Amino acid sequence: MTVQLTVCENVNARARTVFDTAVAFDARTLIQKTGIMPGIVDVAGHDAPWANVGETRRHTLSDNSSVHEELISITPGRSFAYRLTDFTGPLAPLVRGARADWHFTQIGQEKTKIEWTYAFTPTSAIAEPILWFIVKLFWPKYLKNALERVKEKAESPT
Repeated sequence: MTVQLTVCENVNARARTVFDTAVAFDARTLIQKTGIMPGIVDVAGHDAPWANVGETRRHTLSDNSSVHEELISITPGRSFAYRLTDFTGPLAPLVRGARADWHFTQIGQEKTKIEWTYAFTPTSAIAEPILWFIVKLFWPKYLKNALERVKEKAESPT
């Protein structure tokens, strides 16, 4: 059983440019507080950019919770994925783990589609509907705001 959500954004730049922008983004700038969803305020461990499978970091969030993140796959210019574990704070009783996948698809000469999918594994059948509600209600805007930051940076002249 998983609770899954995908958000997309079209970016007016080549896939490799958008990919390079996304993997190099400072997590504190990328994931900002949105409504009740906390932002990342500190990163311990590997700093951006993501480059090698097995790189890890621990994020501290604005609500004093934290989560461990590990890069589990990367195909330069096309995709990367990471696993989230060891949640603390409000999500700890609800989430056993999560996987996030980013895919970058060239859809025109200078246009790329980003697809960002989160798949959460709930801690129990009782936690699943609560997690579903949180993910479906609060995560779309949370992730969409982050993708808009990637879009803005990737489209801006260097």
